[in-house]
Amino acid sequence: MRESALDDMYDALHDQGGILAVIPFLLAAAGRADLPGRAEVVELLAAVGARDGEPGPAEERVVEAVRAAFPLFASLLHDPEPAVRAAACEALAVCRGDAARAVGKLGERLPVETDADVRAAIVVALGTIGASGGLTAEAGSRVAARLAGVAVEHADPAVRLAALAELAGFAPKALPDDVPSVAVEGFAQLYAEDAPTVGPAGREVADRRAYRLLTRLSGRLEDRVEDRTRLLVPLLESADWAARLDAVQAAEPVIEHWRGDHRELVRLIGHQLLSPEPRLPPVAATALRYLGPVAGPAADALARSIDAAPREAPHTTRDGPPAWITTWRPGSSTTGPTVRALAASRDPRAVEPVLWALERPEPPTDIGHVVRALGPLAAGFVPLVRARLRDRWTPDSAHDGLLVALGELGEAAASAVPDIVRHLPERAALRALRALGAHAAVAAPALRDLLGHAEPRVAVDAAAALWRVEGDADRVLPTLLGHLDRVTAVEVIADLGPAAAGYLPALRALLDRPDPAGWRELHVARALWRAAGDAEAALPLLTAAWHRNPHVRVAVVRCLAEMGPAAAPAAPMLREELARRRRHTSTGSGWSSDQVVADEELQRLCRDVLAAF
Repeated sequence: MRESALDDMYDALHDQGGILAVIPFLLAAAGRADLPGRAEVVELLAAVGARDGEPGPAEERVVEAVRAAFPLFASLLHDPEPAVRAAACEALAVCRGDAARAVGKLGERLPVETDADVRAAIVVALGTIGASGGLTAEAGSRVAARLAGVAVEHADPAVRLAALAELAGFAPKALPDDVPSVAVEGFAQLYAEDAPTVGPAGREVADRRAYRLLTRLSGRLEDRVEDRTRLLVPLLESADWAARLDAVQAAEPVIEHWRGDHRELVRLIGHQLLSPEPRLPPVAATALRYLGPVAGPAADALARSIDAAPREAPHTTRDGPPAWITTWRPGSSTTGPTVRALAASRDPRAVEPVLWALERPEPPTDIGHVVRALGPLAAGFVPLVRARLRDRWTPDSAHDGLLVALGELGEAAASAVPDIVRHLPERAALRALRALGAHAAVAAPALRDLLGHAEPRVAVDAAAALWRVEGDADRVLPTLLGHLDRVTAVEVIADLGPAAAGYLPALRALLDRPDPAGWRELHVARALWRAAGDAEAALPLLTAAWHRNPHVRVAVVRCLAEMGPAAAPAAPMLREELARRRRHTSTGSGWSSDQVVADEELQRLCRDVLAAF
């Protein structure tokens, strides 16, 4: 009942009037030593008091009602229940008007606190207050100095590690000179202390403390990729499987979100694929799944894991090497992460398991994307792909991926064009024919029939494909000009080169309606360059698109490569990009499966263009 009530209270946080009305009752409950569940109540109050994102009179009253309870929270630092003391630390950290007093109370409690989790909570609260801006510069420096001493001197490794994480977040200049070495020593002690004192069932729970500290410290180090690598490598080499498990999970976001030399991390993650501890291989495989060529250092381990794995098995997180195929429910399956990772690195050893998956009576739903990832290695699959496209039992998502994969195989897929045409006017079929270009000549009549299609998307995509197949600008221009509100139409007109010169005024007029995503500006810029060689007009548009939407940057830099020396004024922008540590589409909160591959491509293109300049 208490859990249900708390859930409802969290759900109602947006109702400022309601929350304001119940705060006195929550405070009264928190102060009653005879009541159960008080720690959770204090945590709720801390969550209410921490809310700064919605300014307004009601919000201010709610927050102030919590922060005014500083005396109560300070008294709870001495509560008999450790969970209540830990929650009180969170609550004191939100009492911004009493930040200096909160620091004093927390500092007094730290030397006498007997519970490890509460000691860590005190350190986190000190770091939160230090980062809040509620202290004077002098007081903030004192907090940083206090945490710096704790980070190297405290007997409890969890407290030392918590102090390192807090310093990394708000006072990095106060960190010890060699953070990775200090942290590795602390983690070694922490794992050693946990191991002999708990049984197999309790070990997993105990290790979550180490995992939380590791991910917090690594995350707070942000762009210090070299330090994060030096922290994680010794843990990945540890004899303790739990340390390796935590390190794999902490290394995954480093590789996915940050640029750097990740070869050693990837190689060591690959080693975990062969671990006898059944929980490690699935986690390691997940970390490698979407890295593309970056997974190269783990290729041998991936191949050995595939050799040792079953061909199909239900999804699990603790059952050794992942199967070639993961089954989810009757009739539903996906390609296993090790097979997918090896295929994306275009390793020939992936051909056999991908072929086996493609031959199944009911292939995995993502098989088309995996075949596509193989690139030229999939050329021998064309007859089988054609058969699958005619198989009504193949899932729609697999059909789409297989069609796109054929389009990227070039001449090797020419024999499959009649099978692709049968799927018109599906978008994947139109995309495949556009990619095949002249190799899809027999599809031209079917594409011409679609130019007048009632659905604008189909008409424009058909025109885009037909232009690549026939190269006849006069045939496709009427359709394209009739749908200039579609970005694809502008893209294809840009592809026409000099044939589009007479339509540049119409394209320029489109700029009166800026595209928030930047794609329209990109394609108008391409048209200005290809049709008129107007670098002076094209470069500002390319620059604007670049800054408006990171997802267009690969296309922008390809256009700059076409322009050659005329694009030289963009060199500072490209150098600035290469100096960035975060991957270009990484925001810290979002994620996409091509994030690493696209960013590696962007870096390569930027270097090539700068070298050409």
